[in-house]
Amino acid sequence: ANRRRESVVGPKMSRGETQMRIRKAFAQEDVEASRAAHDEQNLMIIETADETHASAEAGEIVKSLVFGGLDGIVTTFAIVAAVAGAGLSTSTVILMGVANLVADGISMGLGDYLSETAERNFVRHEYKREEWEMRNYPQGEIQEMVQLFVDKKGFAEDDARDVMRIMAKYPKAFVDMMCVEELGFVAPNDEDEFPAWKKGLVTMLAFDVFGSVPVLVYIVALSAGSNLGKGVLFAISALATGCTMFALGVTKASITKQAKLRSGCMMLLNGTCAAGAAYAIGAILESIVHASSGC
Repeated sequence: ANRRRESVVGPKMSRGETQMRIRKAFAQEDVEASRAAHDEQNLMIIETADETHASAEAGEIVKSLVFGGLDGIVTTFAIVAAVAGAGLSTSTVILMGVANLVADGISMGLGDYLSETAERNFVRHEYKREEWEMRNYPQGEIQEMVQLFVDKKGFAEDDARDVMRIMAKYPKAFVDMMCVEELGFVAPNDEDEFPAWKKGLVTMLAFDVFGSVPVLVYIVALSAGSNLGKGVLFAISALATGCTMFALGVTKASITKQAKLRSGCMMLLNGTCAAGAAYAIGAILESIVHASSGC
């Protein structure tokens, strides 16, 4: 049986590799390749249930890691640029940068946790409400979905009524469908949900770790007693930050299935604009303060 399956759809692959084959077939409009990849995926569904759950968790971790890291490195470098633009000392750059890492890191982590928790609580509440309505007045819920499929999906009313009558035999599946079609969210699944506190923790740690890149150059220079000028230190910090931003942009594109080079360049441009504006404001304010002091 295994040999027969491999002869039809090729050697057995991981679920991720199969998804890549499906996307590639779509991009090339290759119908046969698409069918073969879907056949392979259908054969893997039961076998890889645990793997899929683990992959979903890994995906949540990577998303929090990337987006927390991007926020951390952009905001911290903007602060470093503002302080550098004002011509302040290395110790001041470190002080401002580290203070931002601690305060914003905690804020980002708690914010991610609280927003995720609030969203999940809302989804669970709405799901329970739909379950209650389905138990107590199924005819009304069926009619709602019939009307929705007629108005938004283009079904004939008789066809929509037949479909809903069959779906209503399976109340959980019916309520799950209502959540997507009527309320616009996927039905909650406690077994597959990545804990909100873990998302918040990953976001905070990512913010702190990646956000430390712009400041790290100054910390090393100060610890080593380096005589490098402020301009050189800022240039090295900017180079290290730019490389990290580009890498995070590429990683983000891998998750969101976008063009990697474009995403990396856009992230670099975003950081450059933020840092450039901060540097200019720091320099302008320093000139104003200096001029006022001179008066």
